[in-house]
Amino acid sequence: MCSRFENKETGLSIFTKIEKGSEYKVINNAPENLKQISIAPNDDILIIKNSEGNLEMNKKTWGIKFDEKSPLIFNSRIETIISKNYWNNLFDKNRCLIPATAFYEWKQTGNIKIPHRIALQDYGLFFIAGLYIKVNNVFCATIITTEPNTTIAKIHNRMPVIMMQEEGIEFLLSGKEEALSKCKPLDDRVKIDAEIAKDILTAKQKEVLSKNKKEE
Repeated sequence: MCSRFENKETGLSIFTKIEKGSEYKVINNAPENLKQISIAPNDDILIIKNSEGNLEMNKKTWGIKFDEKSPLIFNSRIETIISKNYWNNLFDKNRCLIPATAFYEWKQTGNIKIPHRIALQDYGLFFIAGLYIKVNNVFCATIITTEPNTTIAKIHNRMPVIMMQEEGIEFLLSGKEEALSKCKPLDDRVKIDAEIAKDILTAKQKEVLSKNKKEE
């Protein structure tokens, strides 16, 4: 489960990078000054979607809530998307990319979970596959998750579906079946940096890590 991520890029910088490396028109409706570090469910995030063959970037709220009693859905398992008609149809029509510079996963350490910041060594910016929808006049989005690759499996049992720019654009513009085939764990050949996320540790987590270090 991915419950935090980071995007230190701005709408303008992402627009510039995509426009420079793509033959497609990019429509930038993204606001600036969104939260960049430890982005959490219910925060506003940037998304890129297919808009009649063009790429449109704008803002959505992270997490889908259908009514007051339903849970907030901020992750959508690819297995559920494949097997459930509602999510399958949403995937067909409402795919998006969520720009990110890192994401966080929590590793079980004794009786506590420790957050790890996970970034790609050779890519400052990457894209997380997602879905978007309008519910009760709120424009919202969810992250698509899959099984972990070899590196992430040492930390957590799920990971977001990660794509680089070219593959991400193909994901948005291709048909449903081809897009589904791209929703897989990150290739193990992509170098990953995973380290304890010191900037978001709680006092209890710091205490446990300090105690473990002393016992080593």
